[in-house]
Amino acid sequence: MISSMNWFLIALGAPFLWAIVNIADDYLVTKFSNKETERGSGGLVLFSSLIGLFIAFFIWFFVGGVLDVSSMDKILLLVTGGLTIVWIIFYLYALEIEEISSVVPWFLVSPIFGYFFGYIFLGETLTKFQIIGTLIILFGAFLISIDFNEKVKKIKRKPAFYMICACVAIAISGVIFKSVTIEGNFWISSFWEYLGLGMFGIIIYIFIPKYRREFHFMNKTGGRKIFLINTVSELMSVAGNLLTNFALLLAPVTMVYLVSTFQPAIVLVLTILGTKFMPHIIKENISRKALIPKMIAIIIMILGSVFLFV
Repeated sequence: MISSMNWFLIALGAPFLWAIVNIADDYLVTKFSNKETERGSGGLVLFSSLIGLFIAFFIWFFVGGVLDVSSMDKILLLVTGGLTIVWIIFYLYALEIEEISSVVPWFLVSPIFGYFFGYIFLGETLTKFQIIGTLIILFGAFLISIDFNEKVKKIKRKPAFYMICACVAIAISGVIFKSVTIEGNFWISSFWEYLGLGMFGIIIYIFIPKYRREFHFMNKTGGRKIFLINTVSELMSVAGNLLTNFALLLAPVTMVYLVSTFQPAIVLVLTILGTKFMPHIIKENISRKALIPKMIAIIIMILGSVFLFV
């Protein structure tokens, strides 16, 4: 039997990988799109989705019995692939108009929706301490998303709206995946999920000319550099997704998503290091006025995480 610590370590690997992917996403969006006009993410969306076909192929090649799934489960798992595209689109929308260290904390809204959907469809519950921890963590996410550089402190509503939509899609996808996946067919379920991701990508490529043009332009102008970054980034993202999906089979949906509260801290550390030593890759406002509130928010999130595991 897998211990709780093992599932925790498995789940923790995902936010670390995603933090690196976040930095790569910010680099690509900054370099190949116009943040002010919120355009140019179509290429990244399509690349992220179409690579699902390659992942599905490798799973099919190495894992047998991928077709031994009921028709309804196949449909539901294909839908989870479509939901993955949905949250990627909203995430990139937010990334085009906001710093990555302020966008990522909004992923912490996922546990709220994960708890809500897990309670309704899976009958999962949390203890009082875990609920308190959740609220504390979300309060930290709230602080880290406030613009302290303005005289009148306020939340940046547009990025918040985009990320809330993304988190709803993430939570629904996680609940569906767990509800139709039983121990032993994790890779089979992953096959259908990534197949759905690729299929919806093809649909977008065919029926949305804007995304198709941006996809061709991005790959043409970026050349080998953008292909290499995208490939490595997507493989790391897939690895993080697989770790999360596997952890979902070992623990409640909400608990798995709560582990992602470490992602903002990892991203913040990476952005500070990148701004100081690799400003050509990542550059953010790391002044005391901007940095201290974020650090305080991270401490609050760590405190909330302690409540989760009391």
